[in-house]
Amino acid sequence: MTTAYADGVDAVRADGALVHIRTAMPEDLEGLTELHDRASDRSLYLRFFSAGRECAQRYLPSLVRPADGDHHTLLALMGDRVVGVAEFERVSPEDAEVALLIDDEQQREGIGTLLIEHLAEAARDAGYRCFVAETLAENLTVLRLFTDLGLPIEHKFEDGSVQVRIQLQIGPGAIAASDRREAVADAASLAPILAPHSVAVIGASARPGSIGHQVLRNIVDCGYTGLVYAVNPHCDSILGVQSVASPADLPVAPDLAVIAVPAASVLGVVRACGARGTRGVVLLTSGFGELGEAGRAQEREIVRAARHYGMRLIGPNCLGVLNTDPAVRLNATFAALPMQDGGVALASQSGALGIAVAAVAARSGVGIAQFVSMGNKVDVSSNDLLMSWERDRRVKVIALYLESFGNPRKFARIARRIAATKPIIAIKGGRTPAGELAGRSHTAAAASSDVVVDALFTDAGVLRVDTIEELLDAARVLGSQPVPSGTRVAIVGNSGGPQILAADAAAGAGLDVVTLSDETIARLLEVAPRAASHHNPVDLSAAADAGQVGRAVQVLLEAPEVDAVLTVFTETAVGDPVAVLARIAQVALGSTKPVVATQVGGAVGVTPARDDSAPVPVFAFPEPAARAIAVAARYGQIRAAIPAPAVPLGGVDRAAARELVAAARDDGTDWLDADQTARLLIHYGITVCPQRVVGDADAAAAAAIELGYPLVVKAAGGGLHKSELGAVRVGIADERELRTNVAEIAAAVPGTDILLQPMLAPGTELIVGALQDQRFGPVVMIGAGGVLSDLLADRQFALAPLDEAAAARLVGRLRTAPLLDGYRGRPVVPRAAVADVIARIAQLVDDVPEIAELDLNPIICHGSTLTVVDARIRVAPAPRVPDPVLRQMADR
Repeated sequence: MTTAYADGVDAVRADGALVHIRTAMPEDLEGLTELHDRASDRSLYLRFFSAGRECAQRYLPSLVRPADGDHHTLLALMGDRVVGVAEFERVSPEDAEVALLIDDEQQREGIGTLLIEHLAEAARDAGYRCFVAETLAENLTVLRLFTDLGLPIEHKFEDGSVQVRIQLQIGPGAIAASDRREAVADAASLAPILAPHSVAVIGASARPGSIGHQVLRNIVDCGYTGLVYAVNPHCDSILGVQSVASPADLPVAPDLAVIAVPAASVLGVVRACGARGTRGVVLLTSGFGELGEAGRAQEREIVRAARHYGMRLIGPNCLGVLNTDPAVRLNATFAALPMQDGGVALASQSGALGIAVAAVAARSGVGIAQFVSMGNKVDVSSNDLLMSWERDRRVKVIALYLESFGNPRKFARIARRIAATKPIIAIKGGRTPAGELAGRSHTAAAASSDVVVDALFTDAGVLRVDTIEELLDAARVLGSQPVPSGTRVAIVGNSGGPQILAADAAAGAGLDVVTLSDETIARLLEVAPRAASHHNPVDLSAAADAGQVGRAVQVLLEAPEVDAVLTVFTETAVGDPVAVLARIAQVALGSTKPVVATQVGGAVGVTPARDDSAPVPVFAFPEPAARAIAVAARYGQIRAAIPAPAVPLGGVDRAAARELVAAARDDGTDWLDADQTARLLIHYGITVCPQRVVGDADAAAAAAIELGYPLVVKAAGGGLHKSELGAVRVGIADERELRTNVAEIAAAVPGTDILLQPMLAPGTELIVGALQDQRFGPVVMIGAGGVLSDLLADRQFALAPLDEAAAARLVGRLRTAPLLDGYRGRPVVPRAAVADVIARIAQLVDDVPEIAELDLNPIICHGSTLTVVDARIRVAPAPRVPDPVLRQMADR
C-alpha cells in the first residue's frame, strides 16, 4: 500500500468540487507548512490540544517521511494547493491512530471524510482492524465525521476528551453511507454542465454548417436562459453573441465550456478554460480514443488537465447535452433536437442513436427532460448521470444506451437504489456469443459477456429491452401511467381480431390475460348489454360509442382481479376514435391502475384528459402496447420487492477455505485436486459424494472394499474433461471389472490418479457453477446438469453474493424448474435446498476471490439431499476489486 497513492486519485467533494488525494512526499513539506500557517488558532487547538503553533511546526517533518506499514500520510490538493492532510500511526499490531487537519476555508465540504475513507483503505491493506483517535469533546465536526462513516464506532468520554475506536471492516452501513455522500456530491458536480448559468462555446464559428456554428445557433435559438459567449479570435460577434479571442478574455468564468476545436488544440483549450475558472466541459471534438492508443493517451492528458482545475468533462466525441427545463432551455448539441419538456432522461454512448431517440420520442408524445451524449466517457459516465437524475424531480424515467461499463458493481448499487423509486430502462449494445474468459469449465464457456450483463441488470433492477422502439414504448407507459401491481391484464375493444392478437402478444410477453370474475362480468352486462363478449378480451362490438367504452373501462379498472387495462379500438363508420380516446383518458384519470390505448392503424401519440394531466399513451398496434405493459409490470415487481435481511449461512468455515486456497496457490496449483476440491466444498456446508483417490489398481481394489460396489471410476485430474477423454466409467460391479477399467483410464490419461466413488441412484441432475469475471466480479450459474447441461443450455446467472431468496428466484427462471416440483411423477426436490447450495457457492466465490472457475456437475438430487458427484475448481490470483466505500473518479 506504500505506493498505491503515489500518483493519486481524484474524488468529488460534497459541494461538487474536485480534490486530488495522494501520498505525502518530502517535497510537500512546504505545502503542509503553508496549510498549518493558514490554519486558525482554533483549528490548531482542536488538532493538537495546544494553543501554540510550535507543536505543529515540530510535527510537520514526520508527515512527509516515506509511507510504510507503520505510518501513512495522505494529502488532499485542489490544483497545487494542499487543503487537507490525514495520517495514521501504528499503536498496536491491529490498531492505528488517525488524525487530520483541513484548511479552514475548505471545512465542511467533505474533504476530511474523503481522506479518512482513503486512509482506511490503506490501513486495511496494511492489516489493521481499527482506527483509534483522541479528540476534544468540543470538536463536534470531527466526531460527526467519524460517526457518519457508517463503520462500527465506540466512544469513551474522559476529562474533556473522547477516545474513539472505529472498526475498519466494511459492512452494509458503511457502503450505504458512502453511496449517499457520493450521490449528493456527484449531482452537485454535474449541475454546472446540466443546468449552467453561463455557457461559452469555444470554437464557435460564423460559418453555417460547422459544428461550432450549429452549437451556438442551437443555444441561441432554443431560448437558453443564461449568459452565452463565443470564443473565436477572428470575430467580435457571432449570431448576435459577443465573441472574444480566448477563454482568458471571457468577461465571466462560465459554468460550462462547449469545446468544438480541432483535436490538436483541445488540451490547450481545456487548460485555458480551467485557468479561467470554468466548472464543466462538454468536448464535442472527435479523433481521440476511438482511433487507438495514441488517442487514448491524449484523452488521459485531457482528463488530468480537467481534474487539476476541478472540472467535470463529458465526451470527447460526443453530440452534447440537452435540458428542456423551462428555467434552463439548453440545447448544447449540434443536432436539431426538439425542446419538448417531459419526464424522460436519456444517456447514450451513441450520439446518432440519441438523436433518433429524442426525435422519435417527441413525435410519439414522450418529452425529454435531459439528454446526454457520453461519447468516449473519459470522465462522466452513466453512473454519474444516474446519481444526478436520482433526485431530479423532473425526471420520471431514466433511459440508457450503453456499450460498456466503467464500474459495474457500483452501477448495480446505484441503479438498485434508484429503481426503488424511478424505472431505469436500458439497451446494452455489443451482444457477443463468445465468452470472454478463456476457461475450460462449463460455466466459463457459457458465461458470455451478454449473459453476465443480463445478470447485472437483473441484480440492479434495470429493465433491459432489445430495441429503441421497446425502450420508447416502455418509457411512454412508465412515464405517464401508474405502475401495475401485477401482471393481470384486461383487454377491451370493438373488434375481435385485433383483440385476439393483443391477447396473444400479452401472453407472449409474460402477462396474464386474466379470467374475469362473475361479478365483473355482471357489471359489464349492465353497462354494455349488447357487447359481443363479456369475457376477457371484452368485445364491445363495432357499434360501441364513447360512453359505453368509458363505462366498460371503468368496470375493468375497478375489478380487483385486474392490474392493467389495454384498450384496442379500430375506427368504424359509427365510432368516433377521437371521442373514444378522450373518454378513455378521462376515465383513466385518477386511477391507480395503468391504461394503455391502441387505435389500430392510427397515429402513435398520447391522449390527455381535459386537464392535460396523466396522458394515456396511444399505440398503432396491440403487440407493442402489450409488450410495454409487460415491461411496466416487471418494474412493478422490482419496486415491490422487499430486500430480505441477510441471514448468515450456517456450517461455513471461511478461514479454513481461505487457508486451503492460499496453500494451493503457494504450491503453484492451477486446478485443485479431488481431495482439495472436496474439502473446500465441505468447508461451505456442501454435501460431496464419498470418494477415494488412488494411484494403482491394487489401491483401487482396497478402496472399493470401503466404498462398496457398484462404483464410478474416473480420472482424478481437476482440469480434465473426463467424459470426452473416456475417463469416466460407471456401474463397476466387481474387482475384476474395476482393475480392467483402472488400466484403461490410466492408458487414456497417462500419469493420472484414479478417483473412486460409490454409484448413486439416478436423480434430478443440476449444474452449479461460478467464475470471477474481470469486470463484473463473482458470477454464479444454475442449470440443468449432467448430459443435459450443454444439450439444453438451460442456465441462469446472477452476481454473487446473493441470499437464498434471490437464489430461489434464480432457480424459478429455469425452463426445467418444473422437474424439481415432481413433474410427471418425478421425485420432488425442494427448491429451497437447491437455493441453499447456490447461495453457499455464491458466498464461497465472494469470500475467496482466488477461485477463478468452479463447476459442480452434476449435482444429483434425491429429495432434499443434494450430492456433488463431480467438481472442478481452478484457482488464480484474485482480481483487484474496487473498495465499495472508496469514492474515486478513476473507477467509474
